[in-house]
Amino acid sequence: MTENKQSAFAAYRYPIILIAFVLIGAVLGIVLGDKASFLFPIGQIWLNLLFVLLVPLIFFSISSSISSIANTRKVGKLLGLTILIFIVTAAIAGIFMFIVTGIFGVDTSVQMSAEEAAIDAAESSVGQQIVDTFTVNDFPLVISRSHILALIVFTVFFGITVSQLGEKGKAIAEWLSNMSAIFYKMVDLLMKVAPLGLMAYFANLTGTYGADLLKSYGKGLLIYYPATIVYFFVFLALYAFVAGGSWGVKNFFKVIFVPAVTALGTRSSAATIPLQLEACDKLGVPREVSSVVVPVGATCHMDGACIATIYEIVFCCVMFGHPLHSIGDFFFALVVAVAGSVAVSSVPGGGAAMETMIISSFGFPTNVLPVLIMMTQLFDAGCTLVNSCGDTVASMLVTRFLYGKDWFRKHLTGEHEQNVA
Repeated sequence: MTENKQSAFAAYRYPIILIAFVLIGAVLGIVLGDKASFLFPIGQIWLNLLFVLLVPLIFFSISSSISSIANTRKVGKLLGLTILIFIVTAAIAGIFMFIVTGIFGVDTSVQMSAEEAAIDAAESSVGQQIVDTFTVNDFPLVISRSHILALIVFTVFFGITVSQLGEKGKAIAEWLSNMSAIFYKMVDLLMKVAPLGLMAYFANLTGTYGADLLKSYGKGLLIYYPATIVYFFVFLALYAFVAGGSWGVKNFFKVIFVPAVTALGTRSSAATIPLQLEACDKLGVPREVSSVVVPVGATCHMDGACIATIYEIVFCCVMFGHPLHSIGDFFFALVVAVAGSVAVSSVPGGGAAMETMIISSFGFPTNVLPVLIMMTQLFDAGCTLVNSCGDTVASMLVTRFLYGKDWFRKHLTGEHEQNVA
């Protein structure tokens, strides 16, 4: 029990420190007012360093993961079905959050001036927005944080090509893995001073906008966590019902308690992988399914992140005076959120990458990044809960479509009969 408490404290120590420094910065900003602007260069230097690292981090992290995959044909059908389910559930999560924000709204206390890019993005057609978001017409543009999704498309293509080279590509795949480790470490070192950088940045922000910024966070928490709880108990139950009827719902919630508590305690989907696999065993999901779905899901099944991303997009659109209006606007936002939750989530420090993708896709000013980073930290525990537990129910869905609607009666694993009533 003591070790579990220490583990939980270690998992939350960094966000607690981060929140404490942000609050210190907020107090400094409120007390000093406009004079707090002298701290702005400190925060901006940290932010610029983070921006510089994002492009190579994304490229090497994703390309190294894809290039190292072997025997893709053997698990092709399973992996394809898995990714399809991830995309569908992420889209449902995003639509759900649109409904929530449509009913309850977002905080409008803070209004910032938007750049022309944001106005242009809002006025262009949906088709053109998608083309401009996922592609560029010149190579130098693809290695820019202004085109994150285009970079991801190029990176995935590059990684697949290296994987297809077989023996000839092994040396390149190893180099990509080593470079990924280097940039991961660089980001890790930079994030050690994030509390100071964010403290300085938030001192300047609250000095400019006062306590209204804190009100925005408070309303965000009041909307996000109830929405997450509803999604957990309603939508995950719905997926379990599709997978196994009333049996699926009853037994999913019977085995998910320990993984759920672990996800909340550790804020890590990876930490719950052994527990999710054990839960799948008890449900009768074959290991040949769960051993693929759960680990892949830990890196790219992010319904909770999609819910958070939609909230952040709506929040920013309102804050910069360009709320989403048409079906095309909502569709584009959903595409960005789903694509980001599936792709960027596999990147170490992926929160910052996701937020940069939001900024680049909608043309928001870069000074909103620290605001979104802090919001992501506050949402993170709920994100991890939905993300990780969603992997177990996704394993049930994949088994349902591979083995038929009566899969849970076929005793596909030996432990199924013993552990589930």
